[in-house]
Amino acid sequence: MAAARQKKTFACPVDVTLSLIHGKWKPMILWLLSARQHRFSDFQAAMPQVAHKVLSQQLRQLEADGLICRAARDTGRQHMAYQLTGFGRSLRPALNALAAWGKDHHHALGAEYGAPVSEVG
Repeated sequence: MAAARQKKTFACPVDVTLSLIHGKWKPMILWLLSARQHRFSDFQAAMPQVAHKVLSQQLRQLEADGLICRAARDTGRQHMAYQLTGFGRSLRPALNALAAWGKDHHHALGAEYGAPVSEVG
């Protein structure tokens, strides 16, 4: 976690977690990174509704909080890709639990999702 983070008081442990992953796109960014590294353009393709500026902001916030990092990706040309840090990978069980709940209850909410939800390791 970033050293510059100010000490805060939270209402409960759930509040601590939500303080890091709040935002419309952060949970989806973390979910996508649970499977593999992504370049900025990969996020844009997976989430076409998100504005470039908002995606940039949410990626920067996740990076500042120590959940993700940017790394050079060897593909002949140097490309930057985002990946989960060890701290970010520790959220996998929580993301898997949220995904399982959504899979079990999406019909009750009248919701559909595009791709099958599978657990990430």
